[in-house]
Amino acid sequence: MTTQTVESDKKEQKKDQPHRTIAQAGNLRLWRDARGHLAALDTSIENDKPIEEVRIARCFPWSQRDRYVSVRDGEGREIILLPTLDEVDDATRALIEEELTAQEFAPRVTAILEVEDGFDLTVWHVNTDRGPFEVHVKHTEDVRQMEDGSIIIKDHAGGKFAVDNPIALDLNSQRLIEERLA
Repeated sequence: MTTQTVESDKKEQKKDQPHRTIAQAGNLRLWRDARGHLAALDTSIENDKPIEEVRIARCFPWSQRDRYVSVRDGEGREIILLPTLDEVDDATRALIEEELTAQEFAPRVTAILEVEDGFDLTVWHVNTDRGPFEVHVKHTEDVRQMEDGSIIIKDHAGGKFAVDNPIALDLNSQRLIEERLA
């Protein structure tokens, strides 16, 4: 049996397993397995088998950072949606926050040099605290102003770029942002 066949068999076995959910946030326990991946357990079920390769995803709205967090299995199916992190134990909350922080690669935009409108993408040429970038934006709603006045620019691949204080940018950058938010 080849390695490819074994991997294919494992995927088929996962597909055959029923989709598992956890009904109450207070019953969710997360930990890292020996490989460093997140695993989940429903403490309300005696001798429950762990759900492996758990993923954490922040849901909308982006402005409410500690609300609406989705816990998903390795296939991307939702195990539980947490309206707030207040309902989970401290260790689980710490792991969720750690995972979300690791996901947030959000360079800080220091200047917007140019915005090119294309047929299906808008290309933002920006300088950031991590160097210059071309940010490819697919939808106008991917440039959002948050309640605190900051702006998040999401590129077509899901990366996020932050403009912490648009008023602190040079006048050309401010004009380009205003044109896109109007």
